[in-house]
Amino acid sequence: MWIALALLSAAGSAATAFSLKRAMSWGGPIASTILLRASAGVILLTAVLILGPAPVDSPAYLRAVAIALPFELIGTLGWAMALRSGELSLVQPLFGLLPVVVTLSGAVVFGERPTPAALAGVALVAAGIYTLGVNRARGPLAPFKALASHPAGRWAGLSVLAWSVTSVVHKLGIAAVGPMSWGVTLAFGSAFGFLLLIPFLPESLRVVAIQVPGARRHWSRWAALGGGLFALQQVGLQFALREAPVSYVIPLTSTSLVFAVLVGAAFLGERAALRQRLGAATLVATGAALVALYG
Repeated sequence: MWIALALLSAAGSAATAFSLKRAMSWGGPIASTILLRASAGVILLTAVLILGPAPVDSPAYLRAVAIALPFELIGTLGWAMALRSGELSLVQPLFGLLPVVVTLSGAVVFGERPTPAALAGVALVAAGIYTLGVNRARGPLAPFKALASHPAGRWAGLSVLAWSVTSVVHKLGIAAVGPMSWGVTLAFGSAFGFLLLIPFLPESLRVVAIQVPGARRHWSRWAALGGGLFALQQVGLQFALREAPVSYVIPLTSTSLVFAVLVGAAFLGERAALRQRLGAATLVATGAALVALYG
């Protein structure tokens, strides 16, 4: 069951990234992220109130929130800025680095020992990211240098490092209040956190909607749609994490990379280097499948 939930999360993740990128074509990254996360929080909270049980504060829950939210804010900001700086089909495959970091973190924090097949899957993920950076540059480190020189690559790297922490802490939050309530915490907590940060951000990041007719309407629709898709992604992710180790779930959700490349080509006209990006994303997805099935 957890595999189906992880795949649901993967599809939701790719669709959320697409919606956020469209929202940011009409408005600012911070305002778009706040509306997206707040919309998701409303949906998830409604589900919690209907289905129950209501969350109960506890020291374990408060500790998980205190650890997770700062890193969730950093990771979400890096993700939004990466999407604004680069094409969807370039940015999403970069997040294939997340399973590598999470697998290592899960082994250290939770003692989750991956099998040789799972380690082979992690190697395929790394190979996919390496392939993504290959162009005409030469030398074994050239692909990584090429990615590091791109703003989207740097923002994505920051996001991966931050989200590797929250991915591990998810287990603690779920154990304290359950998967749905933990999803509500992440959605509303990040939206409120960005609201508090707005006065300290550069003017260029405070934009709500661009000044053209109809921009605010298009912006709000895409951001709200992204919120619904993010809520779906959270349901799949948090319930999958309740049933399976984090070092298995996160790699399988990386199949969203293939979805993102195809969505970028079909709906955003991102056809340059499509074969290379699809090949890289496929390597990542294959590695994720190895981790999920044989981990």
